[in-house]
Amino acid sequence: MKGATKRTKPAAKKERNEPEKKEVVTEDLPSPEEIVEDLDSIAEQVIFGKNKARTYALREVWYPSLKDIIADPTVPEDAREEVMFLTLTNALLDMLMDVVPKEMALTFARNLDDYLAVTLVNKEYGVDLLKSFQKEFTEAMGNNFHSEEKLMAALQSFEDEWWDAPRDEIGGKSPNEALDEMAQKYDL
Repeated sequence: MKGATKRTKPAAKKERNEPEKKEVVTEDLPSPEEIVEDLDSIAEQVIFGKNKARTYALREVWYPSLKDIIADPTVPEDAREEVMFLTLTNALLDMLMDVVPKEMALTFARNLDDYLAVTLVNKEYGVDLLKSFQKEFTEAMGNNFHSEEKLMAALQSFEDEWWDAPRDEIGGKSPNEALDEMAQKYDL
């Protein structure tokens, strides 16, 4: 049979080997709250947990020049420790302002000024304004809010009044007045 094509018998169907069904093990996924808590823990470790190592690194960067500054014979003996503290603090603040991205630097500087003003008022009057605010907010507004929006609305209405109301423990001034005075005193 010239020219004819050879036909072959179709091959017998091979048995398909079905993949073995593997048992899927599902892990309990963390809740959003647990994820946030883990992230907070990681952030705490990165932000504060490395400060000891950062301190030693900064010692290598600044300590020799600080020793030279306080060893300067023009610096009075009784002022050397203060000069060292002021020089170191200024250098640290300059560094912090340099490492914060420019779009955040203004907010960082304002937050630092506010923190310093609150801390100075607390020290001068022997109070803790932020703890007082938190305690009085919880007493007045409770602590069970069904949404973040409700919490924010409650905070806004409470804080507008609280920060402007005179308080006996800070000499009859409102917290805002005391903070403004302290900011002016230290040019913050």
